[in-house]
Amino acid sequence: MKVDDPNLSGAAAAQTGRTPEAHDANRAGSPAAARISEPAGGDHAEISGLAGRIFQAVATQAAARAQHLAKLTQNYRAGNYHVDARSVSQAITKDAVERKTDGS
Repeated sequence: MKVDDPNLSGAAAAQTGRTPEAHDANRAGSPAAARISEPAGGDHAEISGLAGRIFQAVATQAAARAQHLAKLTQNYRAGNYHVDARSVSQAITKDAVERKTDGS
């Protein structure tokens, strides 16, 4: 089995049996591709597509969360952020009971 990962360098490239120079020559291909393949007719797996989608989802979620927190901060500073203490206490209690029941 051969592992082609353009993100490897130095000692990591040596561990795959390639020299760093050979590794750098492979950087011309797709920048995020990591392929594991066998000789012709063998198995082939490409994980970079999934990894890229996961990274994009996390980045999008982080950006949305930052935007939401900025809006909350703005409302709090303007005196427009009011919390229903009863709802918060009920949610905390419910979460604690569920965690105890689930064994978490």
